Amino acid sequence: MFELITIPASAIDNVNAQVAINDVNDVNDINNVNDINDAPVISAEMSDVLNERNAQSAVVLKKLLNLEKDCKSWELNELTASRKRLYALLTECYAIYMTMKTSQEKAVRAQIKIALDAFIKARGYSCLSNSHDMIKVVKCVFGIDRRRVSAYSQALRVALVSGGIDAAGKQRAVPTANLSTWLEENGGVEEIRMGSKNKGMTVKDRAQAVEGVLQSTRLATFKPDGNVIALDMNSVDKTVLLVATYRPSGEFEINAVVTNNSAVQSALAAHYSSHKDEVERKAADVAVAVITDAKQSAIEAAALEV
Repeated sequence: MFELITIPASAIDNVNAQVAINDVNDVNDINNVNDINDAPVISAEMSDVLNERNAQSAVVLKKLLNLEKDCKSWELNELTASRKRLYALLTECYAIYMTMKTSQEKAVRAQIKIALDAFIKARGYSCLSNSHDMIKVVKCVFGIDRRRVSAYSQALRVALVSGGIDAAGKQRAVPTANLSTWLEENGGVEEIRMGSKNKGMTVKDRAQAVEGVLQSTRLATFKPDGNVIALDMNSVDKTVLLVATYRPSGEFEINAVVTNNSAVQSALAAHYSSHKDEVERKAADVAVAVITDAKQSAIEAAALEV
């Protein structure tokens, strides 16, 4: 916390105001790139505030700039680490459930259930008689916060049917060893949980559904300067994300090229969600065109054989 103060001009030379004056003088550090990683962008208007003799506005502005910097550091470091730790905990929950349901040893399955029931009874948790066992496992680890238990258990239950199709045509579970990667690639717990709003489709599903349609749609083409946008042979025929700003001149200014697969898939999935009807219609048109081409090729091939 910090205290908002106003220092009269007559008090600037007063020794009692020296601490506050030092706080104001510290704003000069903001412009020193060597002192701050990822130095914040200072606009002309912000510079005017920093250069004013009004201690209150300068101190508050400095505080906001420092908080902005701290937030970016949190997002890049602590938040990422926290998410990885969460995925590790969810993987442990998933592993317990999978062992309880798939172990070849009946005694092992029974012992896990006994331990689960004992834990729930000892903590005084209540579960409906027909509650999914994944809910029980998650509740043992994360407590009685219903919204959190519901979100985590729903995401893990989606994982139980998202590992592909086996030889018998049944849906397989995501392997325990791959769960963290699967959670990350599909946008995290909340995105997976909310998949029902997109017909149960995850980020990866929606990205795949829209990518083929977009590959056949061309809005514009340009050849980038290799010295500015460095792409290698491995990028050929792959989808990338262009970060652009629309300018008053009517032109798009390309600001960055993102090749990170998770970011690209998230963008494609967002496009699908926003243009679902149009995408599905175009996908159907593409499918019809493929079938038509196949029929025509078959007819022509048959004609040559006559």
